[in-house]
Amino acid sequence: MRRIVLLAVFALLVRPDASAAQDTPRFGVVMGYPAQVALLWNVSDRLAVRPEINWSRSSLESTTTTTLPPYLGAIPIPPTTTTSTSGGWQVGIGLSGLLYLSKGDALRTYVSPRFGYSRTSSTTDLGIYYPIAYSPIPPIAGGPTTTTTSSYAAAGSIGAQYELGKRFGVFGELGLSYSHSGDRSPSSISPFFQSDQTSWSLGVRSGVGVILFFGS
Repeated sequence: MRRIVLLAVFALLVRPDASAAQDTPRFGVVMGYPAQVALLWNVSDRLAVRPEINWSRSSLESTTTTTLPPYLGAIPIPPTTTTSTSGGWQVGIGLSGLLYLSKGDALRTYVSPRFGYSRTSSTTDLGIYYPIAYSPIPPIAGGPTTTTTSSYAAAGSIGAQYELGKRFGVFGELGLSYSHSGDRSPSSISPFFQSDQTSWSLGVRSGVGVILFFGS
């Protein structure tokens, strides 16, 4: 009996109220996956916009030690240690429109077009390496080299939003996404050489997250 009472109380606490769903606050903070932080603005009962931003930074350091055996009785060759580093950052912005197909219920379905832009910069420094042991060729510096990539994306999704209360909701989306990117990478050997590449991709896009509503 005690379990039944507890379950009933829990159901009353989390059961969406139809009147609350109809009076959803105008603004909300969205935390979702893929990683993003967004602001949800309910323009009307049928339309909402969701600007978003994401940012990341990475760093990697690698140390390689090379030990060569003596050649034909020559003196031992001391080990050579090479340290390479790489790091970069990425920042992206996006804007989605939510066109609700239903209103006034805790569960709302919608279609969502999305446009996004991201910029990535990565720098690699190969350190100093030695071409051949006992060679008159001096050590060669292997960097640094910086690559900058700009990407544009467009997507269309269908989604569902479920309001557990006036201040909290969850959502999920599934659709298709197209992206086009181009990068520029100057040569680490000479400033007169650089590489320009472009690419595109088409694939499935999905996302889930939570919404914290605020305001009236």
